[in-house]
Amino acid sequence: MTQTDSVSVLWVDDEPAVLEVFLKLLSREPGFVVESSPTAEDALELLDTRFFDVIISDYALPGLDGVGLLKEVRSRGIPSVFIIVTGKRLAHIAIDALNSGADYYLQKGGDAGKDIGKLVDFIRTSVGKKQGERALAEWERFYASCVESHTDVICRILPDGKFTFVNDFSVGFFKKSYDEMLQSDLFSFIPAAERTEVLSRLQKLSPASPDALMEHHITTADGQSRLLQWKYHGIFTSSGAVSEYQVSGRDTGGLIKVGQEPTRPSVKITEVVKEAPVPARPVVSPVSPPPPAAIPRAAAQAPAAAAGPATGPESNDWKMIVETVNSLDNPVFAVSRTGVVIAWNSALEELTGVQAGSIVGKGGREYAVPFYGKPAPMLIDHIISPAEVSGGGTKKVGDTFIGEMEHVTIRGKPMLLWGKGTAVYDAKGALIAAIEVLTLGEPQAAAASGPGETYIGGLSSLTLKVSGEGMKGALAGALGSSTGGYGIYATDRRLFVIRCPDLDIDNPQGVQFGTFIMDELFGTTVDTRPRLVQDLEKNQVFVARKEDITRIDTKRPVLLSGYLTVTVKNGGSFRVYIDHKKAFSHVEKILQAFYPEVIRAE
Repeated sequence: MTQTDSVSVLWVDDEPAVLEVFLKLLSREPGFVVESSPTAEDALELLDTRFFDVIISDYALPGLDGVGLLKEVRSRGIPSVFIIVTGKRLAHIAIDALNSGADYYLQKGGDAGKDIGKLVDFIRTSVGKKQGERALAEWERFYASCVESHTDVICRILPDGKFTFVNDFSVGFFKKSYDEMLQSDLFSFIPAAERTEVLSRLQKLSPASPDALMEHHITTADGQSRLLQWKYHGIFTSSGAVSEYQVSGRDTGGLIKVGQEPTRPSVKITEVVKEAPVPARPVVSPVSPPPPAAIPRAAAQAPAAAAGPATGPESNDWKMIVETVNSLDNPVFAVSRTGVVIAWNSALEELTGVQAGSIVGKGGREYAVPFYGKPAPMLIDHIISPAEVSGGGTKKVGDTFIGEMEHVTIRGKPMLLWGKGTAVYDAKGALIAAIEVLTLGEPQAAAASGPGETYIGGLSSLTLKVSGEGMKGALAGALGSSTGGYGIYATDRRLFVIRCPDLDIDNPQGVQFGTFIMDELFGTTVDTRPRLVQDLEKNQVFVARKEDITRIDTKRPVLLSGYLTVTVKNGGSFRVYIDHKKAFSHVEKILQAFYPEVIRAE
C-alpha cells in the first residue's frame, strides 16, 4: 500500500469518547475513509450492502460482542482485515478472537497516539496483502477454469503411468469416471504395438532434455481407438530420476496447415522433438512444479528488493528468490546450485553481524564461518551437493530437509542452531538454488524435566488451534480460523497446551498474522524439539494434572481438522485442533504414553 491508496475503515464501538479520539486520529491519515457504528447489529446491516477494507471492533459491545461480530463476518465470507480492541487483559478473549479469524489484537490504554501509529502501519501492510491474496485467488480460479475447460487431455502421471490428476475433458475422453481414472494408468490405454516405443522414448528424457512430442493411439474404455498428438514433460528429482510426467494430448485430425491442403498425419510415433527453451521460473518444490499461482503468492507478499550481484542466465530466477528471502523475519539465506551465496536477509545480518554486501557472491562455504568459525558443511549442502556430504542426522520430510540441533558460537555467544531447508527448481525441473532458515536458542544447563517430573514429549505448530468450552466456539476454531501457533506437551504428571512465544497473545501491541511464506517454502511448520518444564509453565494456556483428567477424546483428521478434547473433574474442557495426520499421530503416541486409560478414539 502507498499513502495515496484509499482504505475504507469501519470502527464499531459504543463508547462515544473512544470513537471520537480514534476516529479523529485515523481520519488524519492520508487515504483513510472512516465510518463508525455503535453496535454489531448496525455494523452487519452496513456490511449487507458495503465492503470495508478494515473492520475494527471493540470486544465489549451491547448485544452481540466483538468476537460474535467477527464470527458472523467470517461466516459470510467477508475477507476484511478484522481487528479486535479491548480494555480487558484477559487471555481467553485474545485466544477466542485469534482462533475465530482476527488479524490483530489491540489492548486499549496507554499512549493512544503511539498505538494508532502502529495500528496504521499494520492496516496499510495488511490491506495490501489482502488485496494481493484476493487477486491471487482470482488468478487461481482463472487458472483452474482454463485447465478444466480445455478441450485437450491434460493430466499428471507417475513414472508407472498411474494418473495423479486429470482434467474434466480427460474423463469424457477416456470414458471413465474421475475416481476410476485415478485408479488407472495411462500406459494401459496405449495399444501394445505402440506402448514399447513410447516407454523407450520416455526413458531417454533427462533434466537437460525433458520433453517429447509423439503421435500414438489411445484405446478408450468403450473400445474406440483414437490418434492424438501427445506432449510429455518429465519432472525430475534432484538426483535426476523422473518423479512425474505432465502430459497433454490433442486431436489433430482437423488440423489445417495454412497454404496447404488438409492432411491426416500417418499413424506412427514421431521423433522426439526438443522444444526451444523457455525462460525458467523458480518453483519451490523438489518434486513437481506447482501451477503458476504458487510463486506469485510469495512474490505478492515480498517487497521489492535488489537481486544482489547475480548475473548470467539465472539472474531472473534468483531475483524472485532474493525478494522472498529478504521479506522474511526469520534468519534465512540462499545459495545457488554451485554454493554461491545469493541472498542473506536482514535478520541474519543482525544475528551474525555479517552484512549481505560482504558475503553475497562468495562460495567455498563461507556462509558457515559466522556459525562454526570456519568454512564447513551446513544443512544446505545436503541439498545442493548430497554426494559430498554425509551423516549429520539430516532427514527429509516431504520437500523439507531438517537438521539436528547443533551447538554453535555466534559472535562469541554459545547458541543452539536448528536448520530447515528446501530446494528451488526452475520450470524444467532443474535445481537452481537452495534456501535454509535458522532457528536459534540459548543452551540450557537444566534437563528437560523438572524436579521429580519426567518430560514425555510434544509438538508446536502454526497449524495447531485451540478452543475453549462450547460447540459454537469449537466450530469457529475448526472452520473459521487461519490462525494457530499452539503446542501440546506432556510430562508424567501434567498435560500442557502452550502458546508459542513468537505468537504472544498477551502482547499489548497486538499479534499479527497472515504471512505464511515460511509454510510456502518449507511446508507445515511442526517443531518437535524437547522443552523445559519451566518454559511450558511460563507459556501455558491450559494445564491439567493427570489425576484431574477424566477423559481424552480423539478424532483423526479426515476432511476437517482432527482434534483432541480433554475433560477434567470439574467438568471443564478444552479442545486442540490438529490439521495434519502425521502431527496427529505424534500427539496420539504422546497421549498413549501419558495416560492411556482415559483415551477414547472416535
